[in-house]
Amino acid sequence: MKEESKAETNKVAKDKNRRVPNDIVLQQPIPPDGDWGWVITFASFMVGFLVDGVAFTFGVFFKEFVNHFGQSKGATSWINSVLNGTYLTIGPLASGLVNLFGCRKVGMLGALLSAAGFFLCTFSPNIEAMIILYGFIGGMGFGFLYLPAIVMVGQYFEKRRALATGIAVCGSGLGGFVFAPLCEYLLSEYGWKGAMWIISGIILNGVVFASLFRPLESMNTITVSTDDSTCGLENDVTQNDVNLQPVKIMVWDENGVEQGVFSAGDDELKNTKEQQIYKWRSMELTEIKMQEEMARNYEIAQLCFSQDLEIQPKTRQKLRQSRELRTSPLIRKDVFYSGSIQNIPEFKNAKNKTEFVRSMTRLDSESSVIGGGRRCGVFSDLFDFSLLKSPTFVVYGVSCLLCMFGFFIPFNYIPVLAYDFGMTASEGAWLISLIGIVNTLARLLVGYVSDKSWSDPLLINNLALTIAGFSTMFVPFYSLYEILAFYCILFGSSIAAFVSLRSIIMVELLGIEKLTNSFGLVVMCQGLSSFIGSPIAGVLSDYTGNYKASFYVAGASIALAGLICFPLRRIARWEKNRNEQRSESVIVQQENYPMLEKTSRIVSGKS
Repeated sequence: MKEESKAETNKVAKDKNRRVPNDIVLQQPIPPDGDWGWVITFASFMVGFLVDGVAFTFGVFFKEFVNHFGQSKGATSWINSVLNGTYLTIGPLASGLVNLFGCRKVGMLGALLSAAGFFLCTFSPNIEAMIILYGFIGGMGFGFLYLPAIVMVGQYFEKRRALATGIAVCGSGLGGFVFAPLCEYLLSEYGWKGAMWIISGIILNGVVFASLFRPLESMNTITVSTDDSTCGLENDVTQNDVNLQPVKIMVWDENGVEQGVFSAGDDELKNTKEQQIYKWRSMELTEIKMQEEMARNYEIAQLCFSQDLEIQPKTRQKLRQSRELRTSPLIRKDVFYSGSIQNIPEFKNAKNKTEFVRSMTRLDSESSVIGGGRRCGVFSDLFDFSLLKSPTFVVYGVSCLLCMFGFFIPFNYIPVLAYDFGMTASEGAWLISLIGIVNTLARLLVGYVSDKSWSDPLLINNLALTIAGFSTMFVPFYSLYEILAFYCILFGSSIAAFVSLRSIIMVELLGIEKLTNSFGLVVMCQGLSSFIGSPIAGVLSDYTGNYKASFYVAGASIALAGLICFPLRRIARWEKNRNEQRSESVIVQQENYPMLEKTSRIVSGKS
């Protein structure tokens, strides 16, 4: 035994340059539920105002684009369809960039990209270039700008998240209300090219709003030291040849508040004899090389003030990565949840706010580990294709796909339909404005109602989509302006319910643990559907010579999206019971055949 210990000591002494364990996980900042969060809410409101204000008013330019490029309605529809589709499907890439560079930088990049796309599209020699510049570049910029705006609100708010999110998303409806008459005025005064230049300048304000996305920093940091003058944690480990699993040491201050998590791996535990933890406020973590005389007895990681010892270049990089990962909103499981946090079981069961934040943080995720493999695991989080095995998710995903197929068709074709009915271009633009302002008010109302214990978000969603769908099917018969205006009120309020309740419904049906995974796949389905919805409606209009078939198809898809969700809660209940029965069956099998279980573990190399 002594020889083994001596050999181990010699091995440690030779490795004088051993670094600090890579898998140190720092505490996720606790949302302040106010303060700078209200500035974030305002910035997010204005981002939605810009992004959806432009996206919803393409119909004002539609007839002008058809005449300028001399293309069919179906071909011209691709301009805005590519913008909307890219804007939605670019979300996973935007999420990865947010994890790497933060919300502020990605948002500012998005504003610059979209402004450049709308400015350069005026020089397009053909419709293909217009689709690339206006549609793809503009849509990519909008995606990079909009996603940080949404997740930043979730990072700064918990108890007041429903209120803050409700205020932020109202910018979308207000944008449609303001931009529709504004674009019609700019089009009549300066032509479509002059209007695009002015809109490009307006979008540049997104750089200013994105610059307000200040990362939420943790109030305290933790250092590890070996000085004998403070109280520490002893972690005596016997030295043997067994495989030791990483052990996480929770550090608490004198008030019982958790301050951080330290994790030691296999090699560290075999040789670590004593570990002492210091708590300092506003201290930066740095790393030094081991002292040779200390290495004779045990292997230890030492952290100290940066002003006392030389900082290795690699250490600076790891510390920077640590701060980025610790403040990244995308390691929160509830980052896409727009409802009140107080309504979910995890919040009700948590003893305090710190415990809830810890339960919502992916401590075991690859994205929260410094130097422990991939720098960003957000793509695997957003695309968990095992969800496709869930009947509940498949039904809801198909519903979202059908809804988004017809979602943008009224926005694109109501102005031109009104013109065909003998109405002025200004009256057609005001119909889009009406959808926008009603959408704003309805989002506030739906958000308020959905937080009540007596409300049923799934039923509200289903009824709203069904009503919106059937009313859209009859749009070609609304030849009077007053009837079209009433339809716009109905449609604007219905789509507000669909947009506002998505994350709430997914949490109810699938749980908060699956929100990020399901949300990523659902948004991807919506983006793909948005790519083809308006072009198909345009092709039908070219083929039939009117817009009747376009609105028939749009209305049918939206109505079907609502109808198939009525049995969804029953499907979710059946799936939950099935999974519980399977789990019980596995437990019984393991109890009845323990030797078989042990043999399978040995074969798989787990013991």
